[in-house]
Amino acid sequence: MSPRKRIQSGSAQAPPTPDPKDPKDALMNIAPTSRMERIPSPAYFFLVVFGSLLLSSVLFTLATSFTQDDLGLVSKHLEEWWEVGGLIAWRGVEVALAWSVGFDSWDVASYLFLTHLPTYTLLSFFYGVRPTSVLVSFAITILSTVIPFALLRRPASVHNLSHAPSGTVSNHAILQDRPTTIYTTLAATSIYSVVLYASYASWLPTKLVVHFDGIPDISAVHAGPAGLPVLFLTLIPAGIAVRDFLFVSSTGRSLGTNEEEQQPASRGGSTWILVSRTILLAIGVLLNTTVQVAGTIRSVSVEGALIWGAVWAVATVAVGVTFGWIEAVDGL
Repeated sequence: MSPRKRIQSGSAQAPPTPDPKDPKDALMNIAPTSRMERIPSPAYFFLVVFGSLLLSSVLFTLATSFTQDDLGLVSKHLEEWWEVGGLIAWRGVEVALAWSVGFDSWDVASYLFLTHLPTYTLLSFFYGVRPTSVLVSFAITILSTVIPFALLRRPASVHNLSHAPSGTVSNHAILQDRPTTIYTTLAATSIYSVVLYASYASWLPTKLVVHFDGIPDISAVHAGPAGLPVLFLTLIPAGIAVRDFLFVSSTGRSLGTNEEEQQPASRGGSTWILVSRTILLAIGVLLNTTVQVAGTIRSVSVEGALIWGAVWAVATVAVGVTFGWIEAVDGL
């Protein structure tokens, strides 16, 4: 009987020991593969779109008794199946686009807040809808999409700075610098305020009267300089959201191992991310405002909805240009 061969411990190659100083190895340690990550990509796509539409439908149905008295008075009565189907399809496209371009739950929250803000601002300031009804509808619109994203996609490193290892996010210190956070937020808020105020004080009132038939109240556009502080304060959330969506995502571009996060950086770094996101957001604001305002509010023409959306889209582009100037000056 031949003697058994002795198996030496060095004959099999041992897996490399993770280097705690290597950002890629550190990312693998804090974000191990889970069962959810084994689901095929098409299934993820279906789950997030279907889940968002289903959750939105359920929540709006439950909130009908609370919001119907306000929204029902200004809502357009949709008689044709294609009108209802078109709005549902647009909502599905909006969610599908956000998933396809790699947004996490923070991105999609900021994106939906900004693209739906013109519609709810119009309802609140010009149609007399109660703030509580506006807030409930706004919250359902955002949460019905954020929840599926939060469950099916982990946050990007730039939105998880407290757990992101050193070296995985660029300009880590700048993103955590409080003065920078304050002045970039205030800069964005100021731009939105100035663009809206300049429109209110010049050409917009005439367009509202012509294209928004029977609009109940346009006193907001005649408030003059006294209305600017109120306008600024109401737009601070918009400044916070656009800062996160544009400035944070471009300045803190990921240096991690996630393929979705690495691609933008290889195409031009922060400039590419800022430009692409600014364009995407401006187009989203314009299109979503047009669809929502013309499709759901009574006696509003498509041209009027386009004009209202264009004001916000121009302000969004101005904010993106300003952030680009800040990043260029600071050499980010």
